[in-house]
Amino acid sequence: MKRFNWFEITLIVIVMGVHLYAAFSTAQNFPQRWFTRDDAYYYFKVAQNISEGHGSTFDRVNPTNGYHPLWLMANIPIFALARFDIILPLRLLTLVMAALSAATSILLYRLLRRVIAEPIALLAASFWAFSYVVHNIVTQPGMETGIVALSIVLLLTQLQKHELRWRENKPTTRQEMSLLALAALFALFSRLDAIYLLMIVGVWVVFRGTPIRSLLPADMLVTLILLVTAFVQRAGLKIYLVNFAESAILTFGLIFIVQSLTFYFFGLYAHPKHIPPTLLLRRAAIGISIPAIFLVILTLLAGLTEINIPRAAALYYLVGMTLWTLISRWGYAALSPWPGLPSNGIDSPLETLRQNWLTWFERGLTYFGISSLALGAYMLINRWLFGTFMPVSGQIKRWWGGLGDNAYGGAAKSLLDIFGLDPRESQSWELLFKPLKTIASQTPFDFWVVFAVLTVMFVLLAFLNRQKTANAITLLGLVPLAVSAGLHTTFYGAMPYAARHEWYWAMQMLTIVIGLALFGHLVTARMRQTNIGRGTVWGLSLLASIWLVWGFVSTIVNRMTYEIPSDPAYMDVLTLLETNTEPGAVIGMTGGGNIGYYIKDRTIVNMDGLINSYPYFKSLQANQAPQYLLDNIGMDYVFANPYLLLSTAPYSYQFQGWIEEIPGLPNYGNKQILHFGSPGE
Repeated sequence: MKRFNWFEITLIVIVMGVHLYAAFSTAQNFPQRWFTRDDAYYYFKVAQNISEGHGSTFDRVNPTNGYHPLWLMANIPIFALARFDIILPLRLLTLVMAALSAATSILLYRLLRRVIAEPIALLAASFWAFSYVVHNIVTQPGMETGIVALSIVLLLTQLQKHELRWRENKPTTRQEMSLLALAALFALFSRLDAIYLLMIVGVWVVFRGTPIRSLLPADMLVTLILLVTAFVQRAGLKIYLVNFAESAILTFGLIFIVQSLTFYFFGLYAHPKHIPPTLLLRRAAIGISIPAIFLVILTLLAGLTEINIPRAAALYYLVGMTLWTLISRWGYAALSPWPGLPSNGIDSPLETLRQNWLTWFERGLTYFGISSLALGAYMLINRWLFGTFMPVSGQIKRWWGGLGDNAYGGAAKSLLDIFGLDPRESQSWELLFKPLKTIASQTPFDFWVVFAVLTVMFVLLAFLNRQKTANAITLLGLVPLAVSAGLHTTFYGAMPYAARHEWYWAMQMLTIVIGLALFGHLVTARMRQTNIGRGTVWGLSLLASIWLVWGFVSTIVNRMTYEIPSDPAYMDVLTLLETNTEPGAVIGMTGGGNIGYYIKDRTIVNMDGLINSYPYFKSLQANQAPQYLLDNIGMDYVFANPYLLLSTAPYSYQFQGWIEEIPGLPNYGNKQILHFGSPGE
């Protein structure tokens, strides 16, 4: 306990105390008011089945890998208790999620207070722990998001330790690089799309001490944005998603490799303070022209390859990358508070490579070697056990996104939505966008005007406090975090991918909280120079934290009551299904996670494929899903909206003749219990 200060102890007591109150509340609260997302129950039911010896399966028939591995492993011992009482694991999980939230908040507080004013760090940690917006996305649903957030903050703290050791001229040992790689793997296996963070953190630590580690990741993100924009502008969004998305990503990969090499060897990754403006212009002209010419060649060879590239893509790239290269290098030089690095060959790319290649190679081999081996082992195990290298759920969502309609929400809705920047459609930056939209709605200004004003204020404050800002950005890991969040958002949008949900965006939420904490630190810098000002900042921080705690506690206490409901059923639909189907019946559903967990003496089969087998997914694609469900599972009933199965993607009419209404049975909303069998049965 001596390692925890008064704030951390208070946070733990409040977070665990209110969740302890919730954990012992009425049983019906958990399915009806707390764990309400189908996707959470996919984990719960698979974990229960594994603990009872049935293997990795939702329905005890089909093997499935439609989940992120670390969170499933964490759920197995918890849901082993379901054999005694199906609510008991949910009570325990409520406390586990609370512990993850408290741990993340404390690590965030410690990460921030090393760099920024303590009252600002306290307020940021309080916001993460007690904001019901964050709680409703990260903690309450029971999804992997809680452990994802913890793993990201833990990785950032490890990066901070590495940075501080480097500043003390202590060389990074192989053991330290190995521990950093393990921290990155913790994030990766918490949620597999953290691969972008793992990759960018690797660049950040391998090229420590050079501008490459900041400029290369930023160039990667901008190159991706430029090329995707070029494809969408020429083809149109719908055509792009169906016919050009894979070509755009492949083109990006090839161009970025060529661009990185030319940028390095033509000196565009030297410290910008060493490059006079005219020399920068000459280097940029050559360094950008080479990948642009390569892009033109790829375009001309389109008939000989499977890559389809719009003819205007090279022009978009040339203009956009030129502007970005000049602005980013001049901005880097202007905002950098330190003089250029000593001229020990840094302006000579070959000499720099000669001096540093062994160090870069050793760091990269340790970090990426461990990461690659672990990821490769995971993929091979999946291939061996499930017949596919990666989770089937992600493959299905990719397929849905490419169907050309709005199956399960469809893919990106606009060009801005691809980058997560559409205020009406995008979710990834909603933690920031929502209050800005509220401000815009109450003023005569447009959302983008409010956003631009906030951005300009941050840039001006950063320029006026260059040393503090540069130090904070570096020690907080904001460059790898923000660039990874941008890549994470853009790759989801640039590829046809449906059914994106609010819990995908923990990385973006942490970027916003840490970025706003830095903004608050800069805004209050002058105020904190006097005793009265420091007291005012502390007082406002404590008052805001208390207000957050009050709303947080009140909401949970009011939601998780101890009143005994008049209807003892965990879900009203269970009564309908258990009354109108026989024990042992196999019932197909789209979704069905929560029903599959709570229903008695029946088997629920997931028909959309997210938590089904890879062979079922291939059957669904081939319009043979009904035959698969009959032959391999022996399904008896379907509980669904008939129109959904008969007339919409992804089912594409393949259930025509396989389902029929059962006279006299009531409907549940738009859903019915339907008899399932082969045509003519």
